[in-house]
Amino acid sequence: MGGFILKSIPEDTILWEQRINERIRSGMSVTEWCKVNEISKHKYFYWNNKISKNKKLSNEMEFAEVSPVISNAGGSVSNQGKSDDFQIFYKNIQVTVPSSFNQTSLAGLMKVLHEL
Repeated sequence: MGGFILKSIPEDTILWEQRINERIRSGMSVTEWCKVNEISKHKYFYWNNKISKNKKLSNEMEFAEVSPVISNAGGSVSNQGKSDDFQIFYKNIQVTVPSSFNQTSLAGLMKVLHEL
């Protein structure tokens, strides 16, 4: 019997986290939700298990340096963002996070950055 292996990418994980949360919020059983969304229960349980394992592994605490940006390249004070905005520097990547950020979206972004 021939088969193939799908390689998961960070976007797949984020998509399936959203789907699983959607199913939970819907109040539907897994069987009912999968039928409505035309997704096999096998695939749902595969991703649910994979994401649960990833969450257990990612519960280990990691620290990242967070520091304010005081000046730009010209030496003058930077006022480009709101005073409540902040920046995250992670693995040579700079992300400006607005004061009205969505915690779930930021957590998803950090997971993707961590996997790079």
